Amino acid sequence: MKKLNYITLEHVMQSLLSKKENELLNSIIQKLNWNIDDLNHLIDNINTQKDIIYFIVLGDWIKEACTEIYKLYEKYTNNFVYKENNSRKLANDKFKAIRSFIVAHPLNTSSHPNEGYNGSKKCIDIYMHIPTIAKFSRLYDNPNADFFIAYYDDLICYKYEGHMYSEIWDCAYYNIDRIEKLGKYLSKIRRKNLKDYK
Repeated sequence: MKKLNYITLEHVMQSLLSKKENELLNSIIQKLNWNIDDLNHLIDNINTQKDIIYFIVLGDWIKEACTEIYKLYEKYTNNFVYKENNSRKLANDKFKAIRSFIVAHPLNTSSHPNEGYNGSKKCIDIYMHIPTIAKFSRLYDNPNADFFIAYYDDLICYKYEGHMYSEIWDCAYYNIDRIEKLGKYLSKIRRKNLKDYK
C-alpha cells in the first residue's frame, strides 16, 4: 500500500467559504493531516491487535474529516463528478461494516447485510494469525488474510473471518482522493460566478 497524500489548502478554495467556515476547515485539515501521517507510519508497522484497532480508528477519522470538508463545499458540487465515487461508496460500506463489527458492536451497530453481517455474528477478538485449533477445524475463510476476526454466530460456533489491511486503506484513499479532485474542480470557480452558487 502506498502512502496517502496530505490535504493542503491548495486542494480546497478558502475564498469560497465564510470566515467561520474557513476556521473550521483549517482545524479539520490540520487534524486530518495528523491522522494521515499516523496512518502512513502505521501501514508498515502493524504488529499487534491494538495496531489494527488504531488503523481502523484512523481510517474512520480520515473518512469523517473528508466528509466534513465535502459538506462545507456542498453548494458548489452540483456539477462535480468524482469518477471513482462507486469505488468510494463500496469501500466506505465495507469499512463501515468492519469498523462496526470490531469497534462498535456493543452498540448493536453490526448489522450490515450487504457485507455479510446480519446481526447474528458477535465479535470476540482479533488475531494476527489463524490459531492452530482453527486451522485443524478449518473454521476460517481466507488463509492469506492480513488479520482475522474471531466471532461466534447464533450457532455459538467460533469462526475466523479474514480481512486485508487494504480494506481499511481503500476507504481512506478514496475519501482523500475525492477531496483532492474536488479541490481541482473548485479552483475553476471564479469570484464573479459566486452568485450562481447562492
